Amino acid sequence: MSVSRFDNIRVVLAEPEAKSRKDIQFELKKCGFNNVLATGNLSDVVGAVKRGEVDLLIGDTKLPEGDLTDLIFEMRHGVLGGNPFVVTLTMISNPTQERVRQVINSGTDDILVRPFATRQLIDHIQALTYARKKFVVTSDYIGPDRRKTHREGSMKIAQIDVPNPLRNRITGQVSEAMLRKSIETTFASINEQKVERHAFQIGYLMERLIPAFENARHDTPETAPLLDRLCDVAGDLSQRICKTRYAHIAEMCMTLDKMTASIREKGLEDADIVLIGKLTKVIGNAFDPDRNKDVVLRKSVSEVPRGDKEENENGSTDASVASPGSQTKKATAQPRRAAMAAVPAPA
Repeated sequence: MSVSRFDNIRVVLAEPEAKSRKDIQFELKKCGFNNVLATGNLSDVVGAVKRGEVDLLIGDTKLPEGDLTDLIFEMRHGVLGGNPFVVTLTMISNPTQERVRQVINSGTDDILVRPFATRQLIDHIQALTYARKKFVVTSDYIGPDRRKTHREGSMKIAQIDVPNPLRNRITGQVSEAMLRKSIETTFASINEQKVERHAFQIGYLMERLIPAFENARHDTPETAPLLDRLCDVAGDLSQRICKTRYAHIAEMCMTLDKMTASIREKGLEDADIVLIGKLTKVIGNAFDPDRNKDVVLRKSVSEVPRGDKEENENGSTDASVASPGSQTKKATAQPRRAAMAAVPAPA
């Protein structure tokens, strides 16, 4: 890498310990990274991400104001900032199995376990510049694909080449306008995959919940976590689906969101069992590539009451995910710590 190009890279270094922060910043500057925001506060990191002033984020998991893994998770899911593809390198001081799992599930690009030599940090940055892993999308995860082989019996998930601001700035081959367009196009593709994964997740959860619903067992220790998960997935799906090719079932998803929230809050009613089953079938059929959406709608939508639309000033439905950072606050309800602990990350 050319040292002269490093000036173009905007680095945010989040390190709570002042001496370590100073030492790392010194080594980065020795290598030519002169545009470094060094801080011990999570709020400074949030501000830089929101302003779009970071290409490379290096940070310890624990900061005085919160956990960096939550920030990375929200950034990857388009909830925080305008670039879900900021290159991230997470430092861990206490690498327990659970902690490492949480960091991996945040979607970070790379992990450094402390203590480490500064040269290791530079080597990792170089690898991320020229050999960044492709991303994958699941119902809980957006981030690099760490699997070495396909797991037998599991769904094959497409890998996605994502924009790499490190490489783009070092090579100078991509203009800011082209990079922004690439970010928006790639995130739109990821958002559509996310919607598809959510639909399959809903089917999986309902296969387990409907028998419990039929026996009026919606709040047992076994079913309550599944219902919580269904509520989170349905909520995020209703937020994301409007600007995808599945927008024709957006109202069905909103209705499912309202129903699951109501069941969790008020309990289960007899009519809910039949209706929620029909909703699940409609949504599942719409995502079946062998079924035509018009046929599915003609046969199924008449059976299902529509959710109430929330309209903005020009009359369009306010449930879109047009671009990174446009997620509504409700999308942050997508499970973070709980989902990370419960769902194995791609390995």
